Amino acid sequence: MSIPEGTVLARAKREGWSRQVIEAKALAKRDEAAKAITPFEAVSASMQRRGERHLGRMANIVEKTMPRVEAMDPGAILDRVDDVEKLDKVARHTFGICDHDLPGQVIINIALFNS
Repeated sequence: MSIPEGTVLARAKREGWSRQVIEAKALAKRDEAAKAITPFEAVSASMQRRGERHLGRMANIVEKTMPRVEAMDPGAILDRVDDVEKLDKVARHTFGICDHDLPGQVIINIALFNS
């Protein structure tokens, strides 16, 4: 209603709305606390967005690069095995996949799919 808080509280005091005043003050404080964002929360949210953007960019690089690797002759792949392993490492890190020395099993971090 765009009525200043002081005006409402003054009228409440004049008319003896003591319980309502206490409840209104508590509600106002709770609303202020809910809206306040700490510097840590702001930085954390910013870093989270930057990290997600970076992961998206890395995923794009992996997606663009893999068809080229797949098209290579097996001998050429073996000649560039260090580069292929680096690409595999980037892809596993980017997509949250790790094998933890479990033969035949792959663990996928499903938290990445939550966003």
